Amino acid sequence: MKKYLTELINSNFFFLSLVVFAFVLPLSIALVSIAGALVLLTAIIEDSWKAKIKRIKQRKELLLIPLIFLLYLLSTLLTLKYDKSFYDVQKTLFYLVFPVAFSMGKDINNRQKRFVFYAFTASIFVAIVIALFRWKFIVADTGNFSIHNISLISHIRFSFQLILIVWFLILFLIANGKGLSIKEKTIILILVGIFLGYMMFQQSLTGIVAFAASCLVFLLFRLPRINTEWKIPLTVVLLLLLFVPVIYVNKVVKNFYAIENINPEDIDKETAKGNLYSHNFSEKAVENGHYVYLYVCEDEMREEWNKVSTFKYDSIGTNGYPVSATLLRYLTSKGLRKDAQGVQALSRADIANVEAGMANVIYQNKYSLYPRIYQTVWEYYVYTQTGNSNNQSFSQRIEFAKAAFTIINKNWLFGVGTGKWKTAFADAFKENHAQLAESHYASSHNQYLNYMVKFGIVGFLFIMFVLIYPVVKTKRYRDPLFLLFLAFMFFANFADSNLESHMGSSFFFFFYCFFLTGPLNYLSFSEDRR
Repeated sequence: MKKYLTELINSNFFFLSLVVFAFVLPLSIALVSIAGALVLLTAIIEDSWKAKIKRIKQRKELLLIPLIFLLYLLSTLLTLKYDKSFYDVQKTLFYLVFPVAFSMGKDINNRQKRFVFYAFTASIFVAIVIALFRWKFIVADTGNFSIHNISLISHIRFSFQLILIVWFLILFLIANGKGLSIKEKTIILILVGIFLGYMMFQQSLTGIVAFAASCLVFLLFRLPRINTEWKIPLTVVLLLLLFVPVIYVNKVVKNFYAIENINPEDIDKETAKGNLYSHNFSEKAVENGHYVYLYVCEDEMREEWNKVSTFKYDSIGTNGYPVSATLLRYLTSKGLRKDAQGVQALSRADIANVEAGMANVIYQNKYSLYPRIYQTVWEYYVYTQTGNSNNQSFSQRIEFAKAAFTIINKNWLFGVGTGKWKTAFADAFKENHAQLAESHYASSHNQYLNYMVKFGIVGFLFIMFVLIYPVVKTKRYRDPLFLLFLAFMFFANFADSNLESHMGSSFFFFFYCFFLTGPLNYLSFSEDRR
């Protein structure tokens, strides 16, 4: 082992810093900042400046990326009087740190490049174990999707890490199929299963869609190169990847909109106890096809609920919402009336669900994607009926996007700048008459729209050129793992501003620079001898 590590490290401390960064990436936001500084410091200190300058000349394409950081810095300085902060500059430091570090860092060989992924694989496995422990013993179940809170970092950013490592393991298996033992292949396949299983378990729709998109890219590029007998099965897989999710989502939507028909003239006016129901026909909120504000008798609900729960009817629940509101929706989701009989029909598990802030019985299916998709459809329905998008992830994103288009329409050439976007969005929300509390004001959850808001079409095209040109110039698109990495990040950036978040930009620019440097054919053992 000692001899192996000595040969592996080969007095290359820049390589060691890369291993450290890859290992801490799934584990800690704070450690990512420290490890990023270590990568840059090691690149600066290690080796002679003569050797560094030579490498910089060979990797000059990397130094285009810091131009994006300079664009942020210049824009901030020009519009600083509006925001009075360097918020955007701080978030984009990794646009500068990693390109500079990788442009001068020592070369790494095939084995070292693979080892960075080995370390990343081990760390992701550790992160999943810790997350599952937190889910079981630490993180409180405070509502519908508390599962999102068990990872050590954002569940969305973690899903990107899972996608990358799954593709590394798959491509590694393909490249070394004949050289691996049955035991080694089994371990790899088990890891792939664990990582994909956890990605589904944490229910990040952004990650799942991004992975599906990368699967399509993989099959489209792989199909022409495979043997004839495999083309038909893989074509079937490709079609399934396209149509099964669409059919599944369509099923959820159809089920949601299968809403009960109610005749106001025939509806029951009294409960079984003889008390009057409250029927609000103007409120269109539904749960599992049943109207929330029909068949409501609050006095009976309050009396019966307070008999069976220590979470009193008129109190605030663990999810921050009134217990009464959660109970109202939960009873509706089960097709029960909101009266004494409805509460009496609840099981002990149902009562626990309401106490935990669960508003719909389907949300207890924690291992299914159905509740996550249902939640999105429900949010859209509420938004279309009321215009209210507060505390609703999907609906708020619609308002953010609308505001972004409003800003771009007025500032399409050069944007509003990094020092003025907060003011611009606030003005756009008011102009659009958005039913959104000021505490929820934010930029678009779309990286491309954010670029255009801040820098206009000119800045957007400049940034796209700076990101694409190095890949084309170096012909690194021939690296299948790099191509898949770019593909899933391309799609993921439509759903979030990943390159303007700490963990999103650190992940992207570390691996972007990592793929642009070092050996190209690192996936195969056979390349080590070349």
